[in-house]
Order: sequence, then C-alpha cells, then structure tokens
Amino acid sequence: MGVRKLSVALEAQVAKSAVASAARQGLSFSAWLSRAAESALAVEDGLFAVAEWEAEHGGFSPEELAAADAVLDRARARGRRGGASRR
Repeated sequence: MGVRKLSVALEAQVAKSAVASAARQGLSFSAWLSRAAESALAVEDGLFAVAEWEAEHGGFSPEELAAADAVLDRARARGRRGGASRR
C-alpha cells in the first residue's frame, strides 16, 4: 500500500477535535484522518448502493426503515458503551 502525502486545511474546532480523537485512540493524526476518510468513503458507497437498489426495486417500506433504524440504534449503543467520546 502506497502512501501519498497531502496538505489539508480544517476548521479550527474540527482540527482540535480530530487531534484529540487521534490521541485518545493512540493514533497519529495522519492515521486517524486516513481511517476517517475510509469511513466516509464506505458511507458514500453504502448510500450509492441503497440508491441503486431503490431505483430498481422502489423505496423501502416504513417497516423496513424502522427495522434498519433499530439495527443502527443497537450499533450506536454498542459504540457508546465503549466509552469513546466524539468531541
């Protein structure tokens, strides 16, 4: 895996929070930012896949959306139990 060095500019509060998060996780800022970018790209891919599926099959029903919300709620709850704070 190659590494490409880039220069980025972040809003002051975002930078402060990101640096603090990296420190809490024992990561360099570069490693933290790489993980954040990978996560954002995975979300983008997921949203694209959902839009593609809905274009072919129609929108999700209220019941399907409620079931998906329940799964996400459980995942968020597990994440909070880990003790990590977002900011």
